[in-house]
Amino acid sequence: MRVAIVHDDLVQWGGAERVLLGLSEIYPDAPIYTSVFDNNNFLLSKVFGSKKIITSFLQKIPGWRSLYKALLPLYPIAFEQFDFSMFDLVISHTTRFAKSIITKPETKHICYCHTPPRFLWHFSGEKNYGFAESLLSKLRIYDSISARRVDLFLAGSENAKKRIKKVYGMDAKVVYPFVDLERFKGIESFDGGYFVVMGRPNKYKRFDLAKAACRKLGFPLKIIDGRLDEGMVLQVLAGCKALIVPGIEDFGLAGLEAQALGKPVIAYAEGGSLETVIPNKTGIFFPQQNVVSLTDAIIKLDKVKIDPGDCSENASRFSKEDFIKNFKEVVNDL
Repeated sequence: MRVAIVHDDLVQWGGAERVLLGLSEIYPDAPIYTSVFDNNNFLLSKVFGSKKIITSFLQKIPGWRSLYKALLPLYPIAFEQFDFSMFDLVISHTTRFAKSIITKPETKHICYCHTPPRFLWHFSGEKNYGFAESLLSKLRIYDSISARRVDLFLAGSENAKKRIKKVYGMDAKVVYPFVDLERFKGIESFDGGYFVVMGRPNKYKRFDLAKAACRKLGFPLKIIDGRLDEGMVLQVLAGCKALIVPGIEDFGLAGLEAQALGKPVIAYAEGGSLETVIPNKTGIFFPQQNVVSLTDAIIKLDKVKIDPGDCSENASRFSKEDFIKNFKEVVNDL
């Protein structure tokens, strides 16, 4: 079977790129189509350098790295230009526009979607983008139309499944992403007396809540925002009292990485965190997205006995082996 993988962009290393790597392990000969590839990024080049990467015309625009957001309206067009006529199966992996590809009737298109575009459908916390709202309205129409090109939606969580149904009116099958448990073997956890937030510092992550709550309680807070090397990330995570997840996550991969090290999670009780954290067993939920509610949860953490073994056991439910098995089963059924 001739397979191609399509990914939104390769410009930074994060949870989505880890899942992409997992997909490319299932289909090692599949080329990866993407809008742009930052080959100056050492980690991306190291991980995907041996793969056949095919980029769009956006890669040829001088200074595209500094124009990354300004080129937003061109991304859907970029994906439409790719030719997939020689493939039997195309897997788009996306939170934005990779599903915009056009395939022939005999080519199956599976879209593995972690969320419909947050900025288009107001999942990012923004209610109005001012002068840009007119453009985004047109992109919403386009996004709805392009979703009809997909033969089968896979959702990265029950949360994503609900969003796909709400936005596109289409059903999806859930295939959970994975935690690469091998990364955490041999890492000794300790209590460094600080809390951690982790992820790309987008507004919807609500790092501001964690900063305010820790400042109020006098606890140190460390931020892992993607610029640390792998070894340092693991060391910082291994030394925290808990990971704080103050935003609405699509799935909650960072929370599972913390649990893999035996660390509890303090999370806002919405979104994907509800699927990855077991209340009062591997973490604490706070019901309102405000400082008071979060500080109450931080204080509660010392009163609840959370077993590190329960945390690591919960993380092990989301193994790479299960991800590969479940994904292959879906493809075989199709």
